[in-house]
Amino acid sequence: MTRPNSHSTEELVAERDAALAALDWEYARKFMPNTTDAVRLIAMHKARYEAVMVDSALRHESRRWLAERGYKRLTGTELLPQGELPE
Repeated sequence: MTRPNSHSTEELVAERDAALAALDWEYARKFMPNTTDAVRLIAMHKARYEAVMVDSALRHESRRWLAERGYKRLTGTELLPQGELPE
């Protein structure tokens, strides 16, 4: 039985993917309340880079953003070569 305000997994994933695509600050603050906007931005770019359902152009944008700042993937491993995306 679902609660009146509950969402399906598909709805939650779609909401997450839309938030990552838009780099939605409200969404990020809701799910990462005890950190800084700088940390939230890094986390959103890392998550967007990994999210296979997000448009590839946005994922490449996040890869460039992360690479320019010397960040690695969410897994702690190096970013894939330019032009490649996680699957």
